[in-house]
Amino acid sequence: MEYDLYSPVIMKRQRLLYLNAVSRSVRAAVIGFAIHEPYASDSPQVEVGAEMPYGTVHEAILDGWVVVHFPDQRLDLEPERVGAFGYEFILSQMEGMDE
Repeated sequence: MEYDLYSPVIMKRQRLLYLNAVSRSVRAAVIGFAIHEPYASDSPQVEVGAEMPYGTVHEAILDGWVVVHFPDQRLDLEPERVGAFGYEFILSQMEGMDE
């Protein structure tokens, strides 16, 4: 691989997307989300009635997100312990920085 010393280096920042699904499957329906943008002024908020960015985790993967954390795959002896937030997937995406 050749490097061009005169080309600018493109810095990237990480975006995080938390998707909560009704089951451990990446094709399960998403019931909640939070997105964390790579900006100092960003404060993630839970918005009631906000439109889900993706219907399933699989849709997010197809859009370029990478799963960095899957929900625990062990058998749930007490399914009610999952709670109202479902099964949490954490996804990551790198974006170019604006100077």
